Amino acid sequence: MQVTRMSLTSREPDVALEAVRSLQPGFDFTRTADDAAFSFSVSRLGDERLSVGRLDLRCTGHGVADPMTVYDVCESATRLRVEVGRVQLDTSRPFLFPLAPIVSSWEHESRATSVRVDIAAVDALAQQYFDRPGMHVRFTGSAPIDAARERHWRSVAQHVRGPGSEPDVFDRVLLRDALFRTVAAALLSDFPNDTLDLAPAHDGGVATPASIRRAIAYMEEHLTEPIGLVDIAAASRLSPRGLQDAFSRILGVSPTQYLRSLRLSAAHADLLAADLVHRDTVSAIAHRWGFTHVPRFAAAYRTEYGENPHETLAR
Repeated sequence: MQVTRMSLTSREPDVALEAVRSLQPGFDFTRTADDAAFSFSVSRLGDERLSVGRLDLRCTGHGVADPMTVYDVCESATRLRVEVGRVQLDTSRPFLFPLAPIVSSWEHESRATSVRVDIAAVDALAQQYFDRPGMHVRFTGSAPIDAARERHWRSVAQHVRGPGSEPDVFDRVLLRDALFRTVAAALLSDFPNDTLDLAPAHDGGVATPASIRRAIAYMEEHLTEPIGLVDIAAASRLSPRGLQDAFSRILGVSPTQYLRSLRLSAAHADLLAADLVHRDTVSAIAHRWGFTHVPRFAAAYRTEYGENPHETLAR
C-alpha cells in the first residue's frame, strides 16, 4: 500500500472546500458574513488502512457533511458543535464520527486532529481475532466507554500522531502494519461496539490484562508522586522488561508514555478549571502533576492538545 502525504495552507475558501471534501464526503460550509480574515491549513499522512491528520479552519462557520466512509476519531482543540439528527456529540472528548450525515458549527476557529481507519480492514482484523468469517463490526456509540478507555485512546492516538508518524517509521511496511493493528485494536477496545462481549478465538500469549490493569491503577493512584518504571512494574507483578513488552504489545505505548499521558490529561483538566483569581499558574499545575521541566511539559502539552498551556489557562 502506498503512503500518501498532503499538506496545504491557503486563504481561499474555495481551495479549503475542495481540500476538506477530499477528506470528508459531501462537506460544505458557510461563513459568517462579518467574520475576520479567512485561512485554513490541512495535513494528512497515511495509507488505505490508517491515516492521521490535522485541520485548522479559521473562520466562524456552519458545516454539513455526508456519512463518513471510514472510521474517523476526532479530537477537537477548539469548541465544536457536531449534531447527528437530534443528537449532539460530546466533542470535549475524542469522538467517533457516526456513519451518518452530520451538521457542525464553530466560532472563530475549528482546530482538530483525527485518526482514520479503514472499515473493511477493521472488519478483517475482527474476523481473524474472533474467528468469525463475514463478521461486520457495529459501533453503538461515539464516545469512549469510560475515562480509562478515553485515556488509553488518547495515548495511542498521540503515539501514532507523534513517533508513529515519523517518516522512517511510517514508510516501513512492518512498522506501519503494527501501527494499524494497534489503532484498530484500540478502536475496538475503547469505543462501544458489538464485539466487546466476544471471546477471542485463540490465546494470544501476551501478558494478562490483569497485569496491565494493576499497572494502570497504580499509576492513577500515585499520579502526583515521583514514580518510575521499577515502581510500576512491582505493582503490576511483572519485571520492568516484561511490563514494557506487555504495554507495547497490548497498548502500543511504553509504561512511561502512558504515565505521561495520564499526567497530561490531569494537567489539562486543571488548566481548564484553573482560577486566575487565586493565581493558578502553568508552572504550578505542571509541577503538581510531576512535570519538573516546564518547557518540556509545554511542548508535550502542545503536541497532545494543539495549543499552549497558557492558552488553555486563559479560557
